[in-house]
Amino acid sequence: MIISPVFDKESDKPLYMQLYEYIKTEITSGLLKPDSKLPSIREASSMLKLSKTTIENAYSQLVAEGYIENFPKRGYFVCDLSEYNFDAVAAKSTVEYRNDIVYLNDGVDKESFDVSTWKRLYNKVITDRDTNIYTSCSTQGEKFLRDEIANFVNTMRGGNTTSQQVIVGAGIQYLLGILIGIIKEDYNTVAFEKPGYNKAEYVFEDYMFNIRHIEIADNDFPIDRLRKSDAKVIYISPSHQYPLGTIMPVNKRMELLDWAYKKNGIIIEDDYDSMIRYGGMPIPSLQGLDKNDCVVYLGSFSKMLLPSLRISFMVIPKKLLPKYNEIKDRYTQSTSKIDQIVLAHFMKDGHMVKHLRKIKRIYKKKNSLLIANLKSLFTDKIEIISSDSGLHMVCEAKTKKDEAQIIKDAQNSRILINIIGCDNNKIMFSLNYSGINLNDIQDFTLLLGKVLFDAYA
Repeated sequence: MIISPVFDKESDKPLYMQLYEYIKTEITSGLLKPDSKLPSIREASSMLKLSKTTIENAYSQLVAEGYIENFPKRGYFVCDLSEYNFDAVAAKSTVEYRNDIVYLNDGVDKESFDVSTWKRLYNKVITDRDTNIYTSCSTQGEKFLRDEIANFVNTMRGGNTTSQQVIVGAGIQYLLGILIGIIKEDYNTVAFEKPGYNKAEYVFEDYMFNIRHIEIADNDFPIDRLRKSDAKVIYISPSHQYPLGTIMPVNKRMELLDWAYKKNGIIIEDDYDSMIRYGGMPIPSLQGLDKNDCVVYLGSFSKMLLPSLRISFMVIPKKLLPKYNEIKDRYTQSTSKIDQIVLAHFMKDGHMVKHLRKIKRIYKKKNSLLIANLKSLFTDKIEIISSDSGLHMVCEAKTKKDEAQIIKDAQNSRILINIIGCDNNKIMFSLNYSGINLNDIQDFTLLLGKVLFDAYA
């Protein structure tokens, strides 16, 4: 097979991304047939006069998204996506923990945020009388910020939205309350991944929705179980599953969209931690693949910027806009107008893109160092299940300690871990590392060993 893309070497877009997009288009358009074999990394490197690293990065992204598959000793082959219609898909250009503990590994890196730039923009906003900070907030969110969020979702997440569809609020739970106000007359049952994001589930429980759990099996979301349930709404994190960190391949995404279309249902896509991926570029959003107006997209700036900056957003399908416009004045805006305008300037001036590059470098170093320490100190005791994206990793530890004792010892040691499951002297947990100082990672790892095993090794 011959691959013959035309590269723009003057473009800001990396060559591996140009190659990835070319092959992806060839597959979704049907020009590259299912089971077709791609050139090996060496062959493609020679053919295209590109480095092997460039080819490998492009192939790795395609594998991660489910467009191609790598068979050991055989090579890379195109996956069978023939039953899915991509024609209409096009992205536009534009156990409870105590809350009184300051955990060692919570929060974000203290050096990651550009305080001076934020302060300069803040001063600009509060001294410029044209910024309109002397009036009440828009219930939907400031138009300036909604414009920037729509552009961000479209360009950075492969989305397809307008500012009219964007709703701003202080936290995902607040936004889910608004969403429930929109859909509660038509839906009363919602499905959640198990394990999944409990705090979202609590909101639906409080509004008396029926909850259905779809248990993830072998790191794979079982669409058949969803089809057999009576749910017409599902809450899911396909680009970085919480807490397992898995990625839903494109064929499963298309099946999920097909389910929503046939059920006249709604998919709530929580794009949790999707922007930070160490083995390639972020996985495009499910919302960008949606051609039937059935995906609600949730995003937050807490992980990207600061947890204390309580600005999240929701993108609703156009079909829900009439109902939202009926009820939106019931809600007051929960986010500071000044913070919204400052964030809009931060995004418009290009600081967000620079910030994302910076934090990816910072957290990649922490990720690599923590993995090295875990493997060095606990070779036979800890297995790393998932660690290639986001700000936490999923591990499995062999230990005789029970869940309650581990949680108690973790709290006493100020280590935040989320227990996912326990079985036969094994415990699976997610471990946040974003707040740990790089120089403290070895000491942190030793302390973790004390929590899990009552020993340092």
